Amino acid sequence: MPFSNITSQSQTVRPRIAAFWSPPGSVGRTTTALNVAACAATSVRVLLVDLDFVSPSVALLAANQDLPSLSTVLHHHQITQKIDEAFLQEFAPHFSGSRKDFRVVAGLSRQERWPEIKAQLLQSLFHELSPFIDLILCDLQASSHRSLGVNAVARGILAEADSVVALANANPLGLARLLREIHDLRELRQSAESINVVFNRMSTKAPEPPEAAAFVELTKMPQPLTIRDDYDAFELLVASASTKATLRKRSAYKTDIQALTDKVLGL
Repeated sequence: MPFSNITSQSQTVRPRIAAFWSPPGSVGRTTTALNVAACAATSVRVLLVDLDFVSPSVALLAANQDLPSLSTVLHHHQITQKIDEAFLQEFAPHFSGSRKDFRVVAGLSRQERWPEIKAQLLQSLFHELSPFIDLILCDLQASSHRSLGVNAVARGILAEADSVVALANANPLGLARLLREIHDLRELRQSAESINVVFNRMSTKAPEPPEAAAFVELTKMPQPLTIRDDYDAFELLVASASTKATLRKRSAYKTDIQALTDKVLGL
């Protein structure tokens, strides 16, 4: 049963869901999702779920890299039919180890295991997390065109999430890749207003990228957001299992991530 079908049938209140999506290419999607999670966690309870079945990397950046996989989490929940603080501590620990930080669920290490992820099990988990989690961020596999034909879970999340963050690099190649894939994403969404297009990795000294204006002209979609990069914090990010947004309190990157976080939260 598709994720979207069971979402529409259920009347249970679930946490707010935001999906992070991108066309093919290294655009910094997971890093952006991690930093939005860190910013959002200052005001709401956040869970980041790694649903990237090409190159899952959330677990590699977390303080505890021996995280249970999503398949293990769903299997245990199916058996116990119970979520409490002990369940969260074991299966969705805090990213940095601090109780003030967001929680994470790791992805699967092998692509061939993704058929184990059943839509109704994931949907049940998301709904039963509502007493403990306010916002669920889903880091999805890169290409909608290639993945969604074989991954109903990803397709359902992209269709039913409260918002989608669509990332691309701020250069001509990034724009071309985004334009090639954005049509598939728009067909899944009821409104283009709920798709937050973001041009990532801008130079802090650069003006508004010409790709943003070209994107609006060609698609008639809302004005994209931009994220200016902060190279100085990257090594600290990897070394401390923290995030650029929390390590550097005053930077253009922090400002841009906060603006995107507000969009994700519906502010």
